[in-house]
Amino acid sequence: MNISHLKPKTILFSFSEVKNYVDSVINDGQKRIIVTLNTEMFVDSIYDNEFREIIDNFAVVLESVGVCHLFWKKNGVKIEPINGIDLAEKLIAEGYRVFILGARKESLDKAVQNLRSLYLGSSIVGYHHGYFEDDAVVIDQINKVSPSVLLVGMGSPKQEKWIYRNMYRLNFNIGIGIGGSIDVWSGFVRRAPELFRKAKLEWMYRIFSDFRRIPRLKKLIKFALMTTTGRI
Repeated sequence: MNISHLKPKTILFSFSEVKNYVDSVINDGQKRIIVTLNTEMFVDSIYDNEFREIIDNFAVVLESVGVCHLFWKKNGVKIEPINGIDLAEKLIAEGYRVFILGARKESLDKAVQNLRSLYLGSSIVGYHHGYFEDDAVVIDQINKVSPSVLLVGMGSPKQEKWIYRNMYRLNFNIGIGIGGSIDVWSGFVRRAPELFRKAKLEWMYRIFSDFRRIPRLKKLIKFALMTTTGRI
């Protein structure tokens, strides 16, 4: 895909900046991706050229303490991380026309039901589970409603790549990968308690509450070694 004409990467530091960016893209009739970049995704991008290409050419929100710390070391600017699930919920609450893609059908159905009950002004115009084989069927369903915001929960970097590879077949304005947010919205997965969130340790809670995530510690350790040794 030729991306030489695309807008260079924009880093969005607050929800108000995200909202202004989203409104600008919608008003201009453009298509853009917002990447909620955490530490694991940063490490993945070092070894994955396509994923790095996506990050380098679209808007980025810094989601983890690690990448915010790296940004401070490189640029001398301290910023607070913006959690991806919180960002997605705020966009839903703002009433943007949203399509949600991902997770198992029963989880997605419950998540949409909960979101519509919680945010009465929301406009979830469509949704589809993430276990599909034919992209064309899903793309057709999305295009029938032409959402302003497309939220894709397939895990990173699969979700960002799916949006990127199909963006010129899709009718949308802003695409965002939301990881496991759908299972949290459905109640099938418990989100970290407020104490962990305030301490910016939600990642630790996720890892030790689901031991299948423990191998992902390797990426966090690798990131820490890279930043402390100056290899990044």
